[in-house]
Amino acid sequence: MSVVINSNFAATIAANNLAASNGYLQRSLNRLSSGSKIVNPADDAGGLAVSMKLSAAARRQGAVGTNIANEISFLQTQEGVLNATGKVLSRMSELKVLYSDITKSASDRANYQEEFAALQAQITANSQEKFNGVNLFGTSSQTVITTEDGTGSVVTAGVDLQAMADFVPYNDSFPNLNNWGQVFANPATVSGGVLNLDASGSNPTGVITSSSYEGPLEITMQVRSLAPDFRVRYGTFSVTSTVPVDSNWHTLRIAIDGKGNATSRLDGSSSLLEIHTGVPVNSQQIDLLSLTGNTQVKDFAIVSTGAIGNVAVVASAPSLELVSLRAITAAIGEVATHRAGNGANQSRFGFAAELLTVNKANLEAANSRITDVDVAQESTSLARYNILVQAGASMLAQANQSAQSALRLIR
Repeated sequence: MSVVINSNFAATIAANNLAASNGYLQRSLNRLSSGSKIVNPADDAGGLAVSMKLSAAARRQGAVGTNIANEISFLQTQEGVLNATGKVLSRMSELKVLYSDITKSASDRANYQEEFAALQAQITANSQEKFNGVNLFGTSSQTVITTEDGTGSVVTAGVDLQAMADFVPYNDSFPNLNNWGQVFANPATVSGGVLNLDASGSNPTGVITSSSYEGPLEITMQVRSLAPDFRVRYGTFSVTSTVPVDSNWHTLRIAIDGKGNATSRLDGSSSLLEIHTGVPVNSQQIDLLSLTGNTQVKDFAIVSTGAIGNVAVVASAPSLELVSLRAITAAIGEVATHRAGNGANQSRFGFAAELLTVNKANLEAANSRITDVDVAQESTSLARYNILVQAGASMLAQANQSAQSALRLIR
């Protein structure tokens, strides 16, 4: 090989090797200091693209998990209200039994009624509870996303504590006759909350409800009859006509079982006033009719005794006397069913949250294999490149000294 002065090929090669080794050393230093395998997009362009998608999916998994946890909190709050409502209904059923005790005086029953009214107000308040401004109860269902791509969801049905189960309890203190139709030529009148059915001669007076009713129900009213032949008709069937003719107000209570039977009681007596069969079982309107003379009616009410699973029937019952133990028991059953559904939803969301946790962990593991540096491996590379840089610098210095041999030849 020629001995030259202007060109130093060995020094050039050594300089290139030193630059390459120094580049690798700097990359190892950057990886170890950042903990990331991909410091620049050029390090792994394809891996960076995959990593971005995996990282976004993992973050979405975490967000969905947060939403599910919030839904579980919502359901737990709803369960607390349902539990409290069940306790209220249980106390109501106890009050109903105590109220029916024949040894209780009128003032005793009034005390029970006062507590019953307070408990009704509490049920109404419970049904209006909210969680972070969202109604806990109502008819609207909720759709909760359970997967990060949005394809999986769980729909929870609304829990409606105010549903009337196809029966609207009715209570009329007769401020007017807007809810009644005149069915006879001789008109009925209203004065001071009292309905006057004043039949003159052979012209009867009566009114008929604007709505129709069916199923097990109870009809109650206060009646003062100054003439015989006051009748309450269910459709075309006269349920009762036996009311004392005097100047006193009497409490008339008519129970229709929805199976063709009807009974009546007077003034809270445990003895039946009348028993009827052949009562229509389909939807019927209710008539109040006076055939002769004058009859007055006030505090007319209709409540359901057979609305299965209906808290609202109990909450809106006119009084403790008029609500049946069967209706309260059915309402307790409704709350129990709602609680079971609530627990089932909580269980399902718990499993969904568990699956999200597993998926998120695996996505993060997959992303880690692409982006996270293997410290053991990279530290080995760092040591290698550090030695190469030192060796390269030493060899470059040696190569730069090789031109000195030309000076010895020309001395």
